[in-house]
Amino acid sequence: MGAGEQRAFDEFYHSNVPRLVAFTTRRSRLDPASVEDIVQNTLIKAMRNLSSYRGEASLFTWLTQICRHELADATRKAARRPAHVSLEEPDQVVRLAHQLRLPPNREPSAQVEAELHGAAVLRTLNSLPERYAVALEAKYGDGLSVEEIAAMLGVTTIAAQSLLARAREAFRDLWLANTSAPPDVAGQHE
Repeated sequence: MGAGEQRAFDEFYHSNVPRLVAFTTRRSRLDPASVEDIVQNTLIKAMRNLSSYRGEASLFTWLTQICRHELADATRKAARRPAHVSLEEPDQVVRLAHQLRLPPNREPSAQVEAELHGAAVLRTLNSLPERYAVALEAKYGDGLSVEEIAAMLGVTTIAAQSLLARAREAFRDLWLANTSAPPDVAGQHE
């Protein structure tokens, strides 16, 4: 990629973008356009700083670190925006109305409960050490095998199994400390 080879960039793009979109979506409640912006900014920064990638972690792990910074920036910017929508900006009103619509096949109470549960999972995941969060997201979010996670993290399969076990335990402990419901994600074992 550094030499400008299109095939290398295409391979990089196709193997990482879907996973970055999934990573960003799981870590935020942003609309699809904002998720796309964050992933695009992540790729731009990665390409500009490709020479700083030392290979100590997998390329995807390095990309997720950049993406985390982009998410944090987006969250800070969103917090500074006014909480109201001007009726003089019809595009904003239409976009907000589309965001507020529930799927017709979902009951409002079930949708709210699912969103609250998802937010609790996200808060718990974000409270974990980064390596634990990356491992759990790879396993339960991306559906990767232990072998694939080991390759992604640059560790042995046994080390990846151990890391996943510690990550599940840490998730469960945080979940139980912050909620009264049993953990869905941390309770799943292979």
